[in-house]
Amino acid sequence: MSFVIALLVGGLAAFLFFRSRRKREHEVARDTTSALDAFIAEALEHELAGPVLGIRGASAEERRPLTNTLRNEPDPDVVTKIEAAVRTVELEFVKYAHDVDAEVTVRVRYDDGNKGETSKRMAWTDVPEAVRADFDKKGGTRVFRVWTFPWQRVSAL
Repeated sequence: MSFVIALLVGGLAAFLFFRSRRKREHEVARDTTSALDAFIAEALEHELAGPVLGIRGASAEERRPLTNTLRNEPDPDVVTKIEAAVRTVELEFVKYAHDVDAEVTVRVRYDDGNKGETSKRMAWTDVPEAVRADFDKKGGTRVFRVWTFPWQRVSAL
């Protein structure tokens, strides 16, 4: 009988240990708003144009394949270049108790170790509901999300 109890206690301890470790990982951004989507696309277009595609300072027409790719119309050549150069895209939301808006940072980490980032202040209503809920639940000033490119997302069918 004591062996069964010890086994149950050990199993519960292992479950709680692995569950707590999983919480430390950044969540994937699933909930979004149109204002946030527009900012992310703009930030990534600016960030990826130079180091990934070598078209910094290019005209809107020359950037069109990148623009379309970031807006869910992927160009295979552009996707290949982005996949070869970008390790992760992370979002950081910062909100202080006295602020009525939040600062959002899009951080691109490259495979070569470099990183680029763009920040913008956004209205609190433009921050996704799940992120606002995390601020309320955790009481912190920062919330992180991992962002995935449109072609990397698995649709829930």
